[in-house]
Amino acid sequence: MGLDPELLADAYSTLKEGSEIGAEHKNQVQSKSGQGGRKSKKNYLNKELIYEDEFAFIYQRGDTVKKTYYLRIFDQQSKKPYVKSLGTTDRAKAVVKARTIYQEIKGKIDRGERLRSITSEELVDQYIKSIHISEIPHTGVTPEALKVKKYFLRIWLEFINAAGHRHTTIDRIPEEHIRGFATWFREKPREDKRTGPRSAEQINNAVSEVRLAYYRIGVRNRFISSDRVPQLDRLKQPKSSAPKRDIMELDQYDKFWKFLEYKYQREKGIDPIEKHRRIIFTKFVGIMVNTGMRPNEFLTLKWKDISNYKSGDPKLEKKISVISIRAINSKTGRPRNIVAPVRRRFEVIKQSYKNIGAEPGPDDFVLFNIQKQDRGAYTRQTFYQRLKETLKLSGVQDILNDYQHSITLYSFRHQYICWRLRYGQVPIHLIAKNCGTSIQKIDETYGHIETEKQVDVITANMGIMRSAEVDLSTTVL
Repeated sequence: MGLDPELLADAYSTLKEGSEIGAEHKNQVQSKSGQGGRKSKKNYLNKELIYEDEFAFIYQRGDTVKKTYYLRIFDQQSKKPYVKSLGTTDRAKAVVKARTIYQEIKGKIDRGERLRSITSEELVDQYIKSIHISEIPHTGVTPEALKVKKYFLRIWLEFINAAGHRHTTIDRIPEEHIRGFATWFREKPREDKRTGPRSAEQINNAVSEVRLAYYRIGVRNRFISSDRVPQLDRLKQPKSSAPKRDIMELDQYDKFWKFLEYKYQREKGIDPIEKHRRIIFTKFVGIMVNTGMRPNEFLTLKWKDISNYKSGDPKLEKKISVISIRAINSKTGRPRNIVAPVRRRFEVIKQSYKNIGAEPGPDDFVLFNIQKQDRGAYTRQTFYQRLKETLKLSGVQDILNDYQHSITLYSFRHQYICWRLRYGQVPIHLIAKNCGTSIQKIDETYGHIETEKQVDVITANMGIMRSAEVDLSTTVL
């Protein structure tokens, strides 16, 4: 419109003042009129439409000496007037300011937005308060997931402050100022001790969380319209269905298991408590590799969740345990049963607790921390630290380093699925049920194993084609 930016800023800065004056004036009129608060038309002096809109006009108040101009816009949708002091007694300046403000306010009314918006900090605060927290996945947000959400949103607020928009309402932040959030987050120094850049997946998840907050609070509560939600850039990342976690090969795991079983838990000269911890960690690894449980599912498992297998075959009954994963501990929020030859390992764990005078009961965690008075469960970090320690002591970590492989607690679940497919010839639908995941997810992530297993079929009769110089190998150059 060719207007002076400073004039626009000045007009906007008087919004609060105008609202307060309007409210004060209404109260004064109500007390003077004695007619239920109806405002006398004599108070609208020099009334003048600023556009061809009968609901928007400027005027001077008849009960003041200074005769400052005001803007009044009536919102027919909310049935409420918007009144703002224009801060001038000059008609020409008042018209210019009023038309500028009118464009903004009228746009908000037409889009169904509230006339007062909120800052980014208020947006985040309201979003966090609106989240339903539940221990059962898919019935709400778990406490662990809430921590991740809060972390992403804290980073967003740091970015907003760095961009100079801490006190700017979300509807007035120029999109070009915040579009580069993903790049800024990638280049932000890490707070932990890890080296290397953040993953594109983590950064893009942060972008999604910010946009979700805009929709859940900004759009739903009419602080901003959906078409004004910022289109934040995402980092490009190649689509891949390759396994996301490394596993140990057969010979590597064999070396690691033998170290744990025959040396680590049987070392001479260690105190009973440390010996107990080594025993339960060794059995933890063995059970994880043979069940495919998620680490958190095992660490929150209770003794009442384990039962003996009934089949009529004495040999099987001595080996097999039935493990019930409760909905509250399942990632999918659905309960399931796991059958696995781990009964003996559970018996060793229970006996180890008895040996130190802490016999477990049905409501105790299978792996409870004896140092906690309430017999609370061990944390994943505790077992992860022991995993890293034993990998080094066994010499397996040196082998893994040569291949740049990194083993975590979750790697054992991945290892179970890979080995059941590759060596166990277990149907994929049974693995999906046992592991609490979908056939599609297993096929997407572990489909390469099926290709490896069918190498004889894929390479059949390839020798016949050699005379025609046709190479049907699957290697891509």
